[in-house]
Amino acid sequence: MQAYLFDFDGTLVDSAPDLTRALDLALGRAGLPGVGLELGKQMVGHGAGRLVERAVRHVTGESNVTMDSPLCRLLLSVFLEEYEPLCAETSVLYPGAIQVIQTLKEQGKQVGLVTNKPRRFVDLMLPAFDLHEVFDSIVAGDDLPTKKPEPDMVHHALSELGAVPQSACLVGDSQADLGAAKASGVASILVSFGYAGDLDVHTAGADRVIHELTELLINDA
Repeated sequence: MQAYLFDFDGTLVDSAPDLTRALDLALGRAGLPGVGLELGKQMVGHGAGRLVERAVRHVTGESNVTMDSPLCRLLLSVFLEEYEPLCAETSVLYPGAIQVIQTLKEQGKQVGLVTNKPRRFVDLMLPAFDLHEVFDSIVAGDDLPTKKPEPDMVHHALSELGAVPQSACLVGDSQADLGAAKASGVASILVSFGYAGDLDVHTAGADRVIHELTELLINDA
């Protein structure tokens, strides 16, 4: 591998506590019950809109609710408002994240970030973790018309890096990451410690499953 693309939430950073706190605050402002941390983890991975949509479906019992709903649109706005001041308050990097990125760069590899998280929060959180200058490419969730699992974000990152799919991999934790990797032709690596929801990472068809980020330094995917 010459280019390593990383997902953010659930792959490099354990951000679920702050995400679910902001989500529950938004739901509470609408007079709805919260979802809590463990259930909230299962809803993360496809961007803020899908997070809100899944939460509304759960707490209202209305399985057909989509982001076309006025309630979802309002809650998304409130969620983003609540999340901004606390997005890096209790979130922490997973063990080995800094070491892996630094080592890959020392080895001459290219390192990119491909996340469905909106750009405003990426720009707030990366400096908090001292990651704002380490990536050779950053593609956030609202930079392009489509998000993962569509391949466009991966293709955009590869274009910025001057890399080809055959020499690149996407490291992630969810079906969105697996789908984007397969659709774009890069190797797929799933971590076992992220926010996979009901996805069984061991049987999902990824090219590789790792249990710690430092395993990336042992063998190339």
